[in-house]
Amino acid sequence: MTAALWFIGVSTGGSLVNAAFPVWMGDLGRDLRLVGHDLPPGSPRASCRALVAALRADQDAVGAVITTHKVAVARAAGDLIDELDPLAAECGEVNSLLRTPNGLAGFARDPLSVGRVVDEIWPRGDEVACLGAGGSAIALGRHLMSRPEPPARLVFADRDESAAGHLRAVLSRWSERITVRVGPGPWDDLVAAAPPGSLVVNATGLGKDRPGSPLTAGAGFPPGAVVWELNYRGDLALLRQARERGVEAYDGWKLFCHGWAAALGPILGLPDEAATARRFAELAGPLRP
Repeated sequence: MTAALWFIGVSTGGSLVNAAFPVWMGDLGRDLRLVGHDLPPGSPRASCRALVAALRADQDAVGAVITTHKVAVARAAGDLIDELDPLAAECGEVNSLLRTPNGLAGFARDPLSVGRVVDEIWPRGDEVACLGAGGSAIALGRHLMSRPEPPARLVFADRDESAAGHLRAVLSRWSERITVRVGPGPWDDLVAAAPPGSLVVNATGLGKDRPGSPLTAGAGFPPGAVVWELNYRGDLALLRQARERGVEAYDGWKLFCHGWAAALGPILGLPDEAATARRFAELAGPLRP
């Protein structure tokens, strides 16, 4: 039987990767099939553990790419992962799992993929307003704080105290420039108070698996802001809001390609993930929504 790569997410069946993956593997000369496994939002700890245990036992699987629940999987099933790379241990999350003869090896690749994209669309600036405090937000903060000239202030907002607390624990060791707000939203005032040229990020998942925006319809953006919607599919409400107001805005297409290339890196032994991501984007371009 052809070896399998597990794809763990919220609604894997709707992802463009199902069409792109066979094209990518054909270009790489790999015979590998993608198998989706859904974990709905708020899935219990037992579901995460059962999924990781099943991956350990699946002799046909080479590993897994995790696009959501990256922190939840690490928390619930960390004892089932035999080895963590330094970033995974530091960030408390995994988004790439490799099956080895000695068990599972876990990797946090988002700080690399998120960093590669944000350095292109927002190479420098003083303040970030990030809506959401999950794994992608942690990756963003971790990367920006490691820049030679990091932003003067990073503000994160989330409705979940657990997610906010985890982000504080990971990023506070890096800098006192981190501010975290917790509440139900919307976050119009946070975005409006950001200085000119700020980076505004939607890392909430709203606009993809769930419709809507973390901002109200009348929300404003700082002059010269750059808006980054991490999603590439869904109603993309915040992206639409920004573009209607003439704000420089980017969707999650580049992150989609870089994210998969980075996650596949340790599983397939890719020699140049950045170049692979550019090739992935080229090959999947005709499939882009």
